[in-house]
Amino acid sequence: MDKKIGYYLGRKNMNQFADIDFHDFIDMVQSGLADEEIARELGISGNYVKKLKNEMTIRY
Repeated sequence: MDKKIGYYLGRKNMNQFADIDFHDFIDMVQSGLADEEIARELGISGNYVKKLKNEMTIRY
């Protein structure tokens, strides 16, 4: 059975999200920091910050 590239990309993205302290992320969002500033502080891309924000608003 061949694995698709999405499987590997998904695993890579999950590992990147696993390294984030979500309490720090929430504090940064609530304090009003821009997406770029949050991304720089956490060492992730701005697109991931936007995805996390969207996921949090959908679920919580």
